[in-house]
Order: sequence, then structure tokens, then C-alpha cells
Amino acid sequence: MADFGIQDFVVLDVETTGLEPSMGDEIIEIAAQKIRGREVVGEFVKMVKGTKRIPIESQKVHGISQADVDANGLPEAEVLPQLVEFLGSSIIVAHNAAFDIGFVNSHLRRLNLPELTNRVIDTIEIAKRYCLLASYKLSNVAAFLKVPQPSAHRALVDVITTREVFFKLIERAKEKK
Repeated sequence: MADFGIQDFVVLDVETTGLEPSMGDEIIEIAAQKIRGREVVGEFVKMVKGTKRIPIESQKVHGISQADVDANGLPEAEVLPQLVEFLGSSIIVAHNAAFDIGFVNSHLRRLNLPELTNRVIDTIEIAKRYCLLASYKLSNVAAFLKVPQPSAHRALVDVITTREVFFKLIERAKEKK
């Protein structure tokens, strides 16, 4: 991974109640893995209790029910500072990073906390360089790169898939040099 100039990074994913934090959609699950080389050296997985109920349409996407969040969720005022501490100054790798970082920053602003300023690598942007696809959603890129995908669409599953997609994209980039 020295070719990309990084050894340590964090893969991040969020699951939400919808697509627009500006319209009141909220984070309901956050997952992140710290990677050193190709080894997972830390993991962060938290459910977040929001202020509104999870729409049925969102539940169909990620499989997280209101009962799950009610039973296992923590207040965002508790979770987000823990996430910021976990991330530290690490490079963040995410698939469709603008979505994940946008939600996190929106919620940090809501809590009067500083936004993330970490360097971000978006696997969609790398995939667009090295894979010719009609759609660059995570499942399509993973299938194209032959990365195994569990059927669940939860934050940690997406983090693991994104991590493996990132490794495959690095290999592809090396081959294209």
C-alpha cells in the first residue's frame, strides 16, 4: 500500500433513516475499522438513538428496526465524540464518502462540535478510474472485483466490503502502472 502513500487508515460507514441530513434524516448506525497495512487493529460499531422513528423504507434497506435502536442505541451526543476520538487524525476510506462524511459532519454541527477535517479517500472515485461499470454502488463494485458480499446491509458489513474493495482497487491500480 506504499504505492498509495498510506499504511494506516480507517474505513467508515453509516446507516441512516434517509438520504438528507438537512431534511432531518439521522444516523442510526456507525461502524469503522482501523487498518494497519492489511490488518484490522481496531473496531468501532455503535447504534445511535435518533429523535425520530426509522421509516419502513429505510428498514428495508439496512434491516435495522426501531426495536433494535431502542434496545441497543446510544445518544448521538455520546457516540459521535467517541467516533471522533476513534478516527483521530487517520485517513478515512469510505464508499461514497460525501454521504458518510456529510452525515457525520451534519450531526457534529448539530452538537456544536468541530467537523471532521481528516483526509478522505473515496473508493467510488478510485473505482471510476479502474472499473468500467454502469453503476458504482458498493455491491456492483464488489461484484466486479469479486469481493464476497454478505446479504446484510449493515454498517460493519459495508465497512468490511469497502475495506476489501479498497485493497482490490489498490491491486488494480498497481497492475495498470
